[in-house]
Amino acid sequence: MIVLVVGIPASGKTSVVSTAKKYLKKDIDVIEFGDIIFELAKKYYGIENRDEIRKKLSIEDQTKLQYEAVKYILENYKNKDVIITTHFVIETSSGFKPGITKEMADMLKPNAIVVIISDPDKILLRRVRDTSRVREKEDLERIRIHQEMTIYYTIPFMYMYNTVIEIIK
Repeated sequence: MIVLVVGIPASGKTSVVSTAKKYLKKDIDVIEFGDIIFELAKKYYGIENRDEIRKKLSIEDQTKLQYEAVKYILENYKNKDVIITTHFVIETSSGFKPGITKEMADMLKPNAIVVIISDPDKILLRRVRDTSRVREKEDLERIRIHQEMTIYYTIPFMYMYNTVIEIIK
């Protein structure tokens, strides 16, 4: 079983998954998709922090890393129940891009998707307080748009994969 937990940066994905794991009766591995991509970006491109991926790599190179991360998950977690935290929509220096393309979804075949939505003010505050990241100037309207795009992006999954979608706010 593959469950995707998606949301924009600082929406609370990790917190929700950590809390949910305490109540799950089965052993489920949690995979941070971005961590795999970051490790690959360090290895292949000499990237030093996660924010450089969006700023220094072309959309094509970012997408290649995403495919490599999907392959890694499928190879290393075959026949296991997993929760993958990720972004369905990624804001790059060139604009928004898919976090999971149709081809990647075809490979993963998610059974369920949980969308984490948070108050844009809280997201902004979390981002401003996170000194480990190098972010662009934050904008509440841009955060709202990014969250809406994430919700809209899930709808095709219901039709294409008969995937259950749940939105947690």
